[in-house]
Amino acid sequence: MTIPTTSLPLPLIALHRCTGCGLCAELCPTNAVEIIDQKAAIVRPADCTFCEVCESYCPEGAIGRPFQIVFASSEE
Repeated sequence: MTIPTTSLPLPLIALHRCTGCGLCAELCPTNAVEIIDQKAAIVRPADCTFCEVCESYCPEGAIGRPFQIVFASSEE
């Protein structure tokens, strides 16, 4: 079973924690994240590959998801 990526939740950005350092935008492999008005924003949600780079490297812990995504493979 393949889950379409459109059903996966985008990372959430806690604007009160974001300092606008730009690391997330710099490291995003698909350029889905940009800094707008000194805060991170997911500007191209369709391009987000859910790689978790922005979440992993945010020094303020301002980027996350409401729950963990676990991809499972089926063995036949």
